[in-house]
Amino acid sequence: MNHVSIAPGAPAPDLERVLQESFAACHRHHDRRLTLERVLVHVIEDDGARAILNDCMAAGKVAALHANLRTMVAEQLAEAANAHRWPSGWRAHLVALLAQCLPIGIAKLDHYLGRTILPSEQLEHALLKATVRGISMARPVDTGVLLFAIVRHRIGLAASALEEHGLDRYRLACRVAHGAGAEQDGALAPGSAQARLVMLNDDYTSMAFVVEVLESILAMSPDQAQASMMQIHQQGQADCGTFPVAIARAKADHIEALARERCEPLRVRLASA
Repeated sequence: MNHVSIAPGAPAPDLERVLQESFAACHRHHDRRLTLERVLVHVIEDDGARAILNDCMAAGKVAALHANLRTMVAEQLAEAANAHRWPSGWRAHLVALLAQCLPIGIAKLDHYLGRTILPSEQLEHALLKATVRGISMARPVDTGVLLFAIVRHRIGLAASALEEHGLDRYRLACRVAHGAGAEQDGALAPGSAQARLVMLNDDYTSMAFVVEVLESILAMSPDQAQASMMQIHQQGQADCGTFPVAIARAKADHIEALARERCEPLRVRLASA
């Protein structure tokens, strides 16, 4: 099997398919503006993205979100139709026939008929944030990265709809960063009196936030925090102190609370000393 390399920041196959489906839907509905809400409708229909959302929302909420977004897109389409009348009747059939007969000149024809499809500013913003994130992680941008960008930066009505339907922003960040089934305390033996607090690396959490946590919650000096942050980054994890189990759990909870507030998917786990 041939391996196809995708440049960091470039759309992964699932996101590319979603964008193609979104553009096709715009053509079918004679919609000249591709909105973030329309793209999110197709994102939710992607199996991988739906699995992520199902992990981060209550049962039944994903279907309700999908229906709500479809209503929003219909309202956007109706609003656009009031502002611009598309050919109807025999003129619409003629336009469709010309579009099929002139594949080479389709872009010029679309421009002449005012049918050029342009992304909305919010969609451009979300794709830009997702692309920057993909480049920083040296990986292609998939639907999960796009979802993270939307909620991390609270972009437009799409982010509002996600939150109104109960999306856990922090859980989404952790799900995308660490995958499914990441356990916090899996290495802590039952009955342990002492616990090591182990901080895990990921490609999403900012280095500045890690340093802040190490200094403010674990009382490290700036030099110690910087050194520990680099160890986490380079080795995948680092021990950040040994404490009585109750204190270690309290510090882990404090770190999670701050990470949840900032929507940073920083994770720690407790391990036997």
